[in-house]
Amino acid sequence: YAQTLRALERSIVITMGKQDEYFYNYLDDNNRFADQMNGALFKGKQVVKPEDLKPADVQAVYLGKEAGARENYKTMADKARMWHGRLVHILVIEHQTRVDYRMVLRNMLSESLSYHKQWRQVKARHEASGDLRIGTDGYFSGMDRDEKLTPVITLVVYCGRERRWDGAKCLYDMLDIEEELKGFVTNYRLNLYDCHEHDTFEEYRTGLRLLYETVRYGKDKEQLKRVMEENKEAYNNVDRETREVLEVVAKVRIPEGAGKMKNGEEKFEVCKAFADYRLEGKMEGMVEGKTEGKLECVLELLEDYGEIPGELRERIYSEKDMAVIKRWHKAAAKANSIEEFQNAM
Repeated sequence: YAQTLRALERSIVITMGKQDEYFYNYLDDNNRFADQMNGALFKGKQVVKPEDLKPADVQAVYLGKEAGARENYKTMADKARMWHGRLVHILVIEHQTRVDYRMVLRNMLSESLSYHKQWRQVKARHEASGDLRIGTDGYFSGMDRDEKLTPVITLVVYCGRERRWDGAKCLYDMLDIEEELKGFVTNYRLNLYDCHEHDTFEEYRTGLRLLYETVRYGKDKEQLKRVMEENKEAYNNVDRETREVLEVVAKVRIPEGAGKMKNGEEKFEVCKAFADYRLEGKMEGMVEGKTEGKLECVLELLEDYGEIPGELRERIYSEKDMAVIKRWHKAAAKANSIEEFQNAM
C-alpha cells in the first residue's frame, strides 16, 4: 500500500482505510468520522468538528524505477477530508479487524511517500517560478531552508474480535537488534487504538461506542449485558447503518423484527434482540459455532460484490441445515454477483 496526499496549506486531510464496505460507508458520515478521530486521538475532546470537514481527493502514487516496475499503488485510504483548523496535519485511519504483522512497515512506507510527494510538489512550484538561484543549496535541494511540509499522523484502529493486537507496535519490535545499537537506529511507533485495551468507551458519541463495546465484550455475556443496560437508550435506538456495521464487524445478530419507527426514523432495539436470543439459548446475538462460521464465509464472499440486501442477509442467518449452507457456500464462491447467487439458491 502507498499513501500520498496533497500538501495543503492551513488545512488537514483526513483519510481512512477501507476495511470493508460497511465500515467504509459508516465513516463516510462526518459525525462518525470526527468521532473516530476525537475518541482515539484526543480522548473524547471535540477537537475535530464535523462541520469543519470538507471533501478532498485521494490519489495513487507511482513509486518509480526503484520499485522494480511501473506500478501504481492505490492509496491506503479511499476517503479523504480536509479540516480547516489551527493545526496543519494529515490524519490517516487504517481500520483493521485482523492483526497485520507488517503494519509498522506499511505505515512507514505510506508516510515516507506522502512526505516525498509533498517535496516534489514544493520542488515543482520552485521550478515553475524559477525563484531558487542556480548553484545554491536551495536549488540543489528543491526547497528553501525554512520551508515546512505538512505533518502526517497515522492512526491504526484495531477491533478484531478474537484477541488483542499482538503484532509489533514499533520498529524495534520487528528488529533483531542489540540494546546498545538502538541509539543509532531510528524507531517508528504506531499510533494504535486497540479496543481490547479499553474498558469503557464514553469518549465516543456516535454508534462507534456501541461497535467497540460489542467487540470488546462479545465473548463475555454478562459484561455485554451490563454495558447494554448502562447505555440502554442508545442500544434501543440504533440506526440501520449502525445495525449493519454491528452485524458485519462485531458479528451481532439484530433481526429485521427488532426495527421500529420512532419519530419518523427507523430504529433497532438491540437490547430486545439480545434478550430474545438469550431466551432461545443462543450466544446473545453473537454468531458462533460451526454452522454460524460457515454462514459468515458465505456472507464474506457476497460482500465482495456490494451491500447485501437485508432480507437476503436475514434468510442466510436463519438457515440451520448444514447441507444447504454448504451448497450456498459453493454457489457464493462461483457467483459473479449477489443476483447470480440468489438465482442459484
